[in-house]
Amino acid sequence: MEQQTIYQQETICALATAQGVGAIAVIRVSGDRTFAIVDEIFYGKDLSGTKTHTVHFGTIREGDTIIDEVLVTVFRSPHSFTKEDSIEISCHGSDYIIRKIMQLLVRKGARIARPGEFTQRAFLNGQFDLVQAEAVADLIAADSEASHRTALNQLRGGFSKQLASLREELIHFASLVELELDFGEEDVEFAERDDLRKLIQALNAVIMPLIESFDFGNALKEGIPVAIIGSPNVGKSTLLNALLNEEKAIVTSIAGTTRDVIEDTLVLGGVKFRIIDTAGIRETTDIVESMGIDRSKKAMEKADIVLMLFDSEETLEELEGLAADLPENKRVVWVRNKVDLGTSPPAPLLGGEGGKGNSGRFVGEFKSLRSKVPELVLENARLLRQNATDAETYLWSLLRNRQLNGLKFRRQHPLEEGFVLDFFCASCRLAIEVDGGVHNEPDQKQYDAARTDEIKRLYNIDIIRFSNEAVLYNTEQVLQDILQATHPSPVRGGAGGEVKQAPDKILPISAATRQGLETLKSQLVSLAHHQAASDTVVTNMRHYEHLVKTHEALNEVLNGLDTGITGDFLAQDIRLALHHLGEITGTIVTEDLLANIFGKFCIGK
Repeated sequence: MEQQTIYQQETICALATAQGVGAIAVIRVSGDRTFAIVDEIFYGKDLSGTKTHTVHFGTIREGDTIIDEVLVTVFRSPHSFTKEDSIEISCHGSDYIIRKIMQLLVRKGARIARPGEFTQRAFLNGQFDLVQAEAVADLIAADSEASHRTALNQLRGGFSKQLASLREELIHFASLVELELDFGEEDVEFAERDDLRKLIQALNAVIMPLIESFDFGNALKEGIPVAIIGSPNVGKSTLLNALLNEEKAIVTSIAGTTRDVIEDTLVLGGVKFRIIDTAGIRETTDIVESMGIDRSKKAMEKADIVLMLFDSEETLEELEGLAADLPENKRVVWVRNKVDLGTSPPAPLLGGEGGKGNSGRFVGEFKSLRSKVPELVLENARLLRQNATDAETYLWSLLRNRQLNGLKFRRQHPLEEGFVLDFFCASCRLAIEVDGGVHNEPDQKQYDAARTDEIKRLYNIDIIRFSNEAVLYNTEQVLQDILQATHPSPVRGGAGGEVKQAPDKILPISAATRQGLETLKSQLVSLAHHQAASDTVVTNMRHYEHLVKTHEALNEVLNGLDTGITGDFLAQDIRLALHHLGEITGTIVTEDLLANIFGKFCIGK
């Protein structure tokens, strides 16, 4: 059955489209005299007899003077946004035309709408509840896919349905407890206490995730804060500029250039992020730089995601001490910058007497070995190069000419014992094999394992393997894995000789050349989506406050059940929980609350 309109009274009008000159503008009229007022200025058709949801062409006139040619769209009660008789006048977007039409409407008996008054009338007439009404404003203000999706879910009643279901169950038990009070002298219980306890626990199980989602929901609206933290000159400002794709921060080779927090927004994967560049953290006696470092630490504490940026083992060690003081739930991404500049060979290759020359000798060994390779093996290697698979060709385009971290790779590299390696880096003792589907066969897997062991025994070469699909469709991860294999996580001695491992996962990037930047962006998006367990996210402080109070009232009910208090005190706590749930959806509402909520809307909505 249709809900009866209770608020169809004085007629209001307002511009529904944005202010300023445009191709068209839409003026909205709603109220009990809508058709009578518009009919006095519209020439083309008598609107009083038209059907709802129809569009009519005509002119707006002041006496005999034509103001504009317009389209008038008719919405009859209750089949309109406000559930009142409504008309939308689409005219040309001239400021003069808009002003003249608005003046005519006011002279004929309409008044200018207050901010949010159309939506307020829709709420009062039962079109939707208060949560959905507030979602209208959030939908208009949405500036990312994630905030748009959250607002749309609330507008469609996702949040409201959850709360309504909770409230309905609680009302049922409240009525039984209240009934007990009417039969107090007979000492009867209509509400089973165990069932009531289970209900309260079930309600809390739904409410707590909503409460916990508020920080994320608020971040969705304002942008998830991401702080770039690191020592001076590790490339924080360069990374900020690379992420934003503009020269936002000054970049120089002088350590300590950034003295204050620099911030801008970025939308990735439909999620809005606030990227924060901070001053480099180090010991300093400079008063201004010290203030900047303090602000960096505060930004790190407040950020949802922290990018720990380093470019050497020394800067990594400094940051690990800083990260140890962060809360356990803080999401930290370890990022190694400047991988394009190349690094020294891994520590094992720097051994030898006096720690010199071993790496160069090792590379030379492989050059001399090649001269001993049988001609048949060399010919096989040449044929393999000429008939490379698509995956091998693609990976070679990324490895050749020292493109990856300055490392020199060879392709189809032959060895004396007859083996041919798909790709080989002599300085790192690393071979890369790119496998087709045949390598999934049990016999082939057994052969591959034996071949890997034999090459390791004979030449001390490590082999990593990738499928064709991984190379072609998950390239960034493949390159990361190769870099990880060429740069094993360092192990350093801590205080008192304690052995300390570096972070398990490090993203290699070059902010200057943008290498690995897409992987970093994907990681940020993944962290954001991981926090959102569902589309029902609390984004409104008013909702959060009442959910917290509802939770507190429900806990009081549980405490009362544990201590065996009387039904009248239980009923009081249940009524309080119902009150706060009702305040969220607008079941319980005051004029001051409505004025505060709808006063923040734009005029015309």
